[in-house]
Amino acid sequence: MQFLKEKLSRCFVAMDYFLLLLALCCSAFGLVLIFSATHSLDGGSTRYMVIQSLAIVLGVAGFVIVSCVNLEKLAALWRIVFLVNILFQLSLILFGYEDGGNKSWLRFGGIGIQPAELGKLLFIFTFAKHINLLRYRLNRVRSLLQLGAHLLAMMVAIILPSSDVGMSLPYVFIAVLMLFAAGLSLKWFAGGVILACAAVPILWQVLSNVQKNRILVLFDPSIAPDTFWQQEQSRIAIGSGKLFGTGFLQGNQTQNNMLPEKQTDFIFAVAGEEWGLIGCLVIVAALMALMFRVFFVAHCAQGQVSSLLCVGVGSMLLFQTFENIFMCLGIGPVMGLTLPFFSYGGSSIVTMYLSLGVVASVSRREKRRRAQGLPAGEPVLFREQERPKHAAGPAVPVRERLRRAGGQIASAAARVKIDWVPRRKKTGRSHRDDEEK
Repeated sequence: MQFLKEKLSRCFVAMDYFLLLLALCCSAFGLVLIFSATHSLDGGSTRYMVIQSLAIVLGVAGFVIVSCVNLEKLAALWRIVFLVNILFQLSLILFGYEDGGNKSWLRFGGIGIQPAELGKLLFIFTFAKHINLLRYRLNRVRSLLQLGAHLLAMMVAIILPSSDVGMSLPYVFIAVLMLFAAGLSLKWFAGGVILACAAVPILWQVLSNVQKNRILVLFDPSIAPDTFWQQEQSRIAIGSGKLFGTGFLQGNQTQNNMLPEKQTDFIFAVAGEEWGLIGCLVIVAALMALMFRVFFVAHCAQGQVSSLLCVGVGSMLLFQTFENIFMCLGIGPVMGLTLPFFSYGGSSIVTMYLSLGVVASVSRREKRRRAQGLPAGEPVLFREQERPKHAAGPAVPVRERLRRAGGQIASAAARVKIDWVPRRKKTGRSHRDDEEK
């Protein structure tokens, strides 16, 4: 019991409170917007406020728990997690519940869970470890085929039971940014763009008429009047708010139920109408601050898996934020993606807090690493037969040389496992000169 108390104490001391505070501020403003959006609905706001508040509490608890876990130690289980994620998505075939035209929900009594939301976090975990395993041969065709199959399997598992193409697009964006952060050559991205453009006619035939109309209506409103009406009401609401908004509970479009899905997909339009441009800028600034913090932790992370986990979380926030805002402004297709931390939705809010818990876990380990005086950089943990081809030459006895240095460096060397590193090129000085120095 004493050990558990000490461990929890260490977790709370090193926790990233700035990240948690930003998320709670976003959720608090989100509750205000949800109350206003549901105030005029039958039954009022009570049910929505209670469910969202409970989801926030559950999310914060998940944040604390995940932030105390060393996810890199669990990375070896990535294949099992990947299989569980696939089965979780495919469970919609047997147990799925249709809502909004897509069979994308699981129902447990009065509680609804959207597997594709929670699946994003599991995908980030498995994809980060998969990239890490291929890090020294990432630019080979075989490696890219493996990672492509990883992504494709997830997309098929999402689209097959639910036909919800929109929910699968964040996975593509997350994978692309993670590969970019891992150092994939730009020539592969150029090739991917060319391939994607060439595949557009084929992909277009796969889309349903509703999905095609959501794209075409951006160019010709007469193609899908219903879809155009939704985005038109959103633009009217945002435009009528002007600089300071019409006031809390005073929005014409919001309170007269002219704005569709106003507590979920179009929550940004509620903010624009009742809080004006100032309220919209506050939302964008808060979410951008969250993203900057997440990417900063990714930059400072000592291991590739940890860094890629943070990049994946930041990518998810980035895509959902701007897709939702563009959708509300009528310059992006309606995809049913929520605005992170602001929109109503238990699965969404819990997933977001768990995702930030992953980032907080990385941040906590970095703080402990600096406090213990450990050197920066990723430890070299692979075996001799896994050495990349470009790493020619015998191994350098790094550990022995660190031990001879004495003091703090020697203490750090005892806690870092180094199997081998490539010998650096000769610069005219001998190893004896280096040791004397």
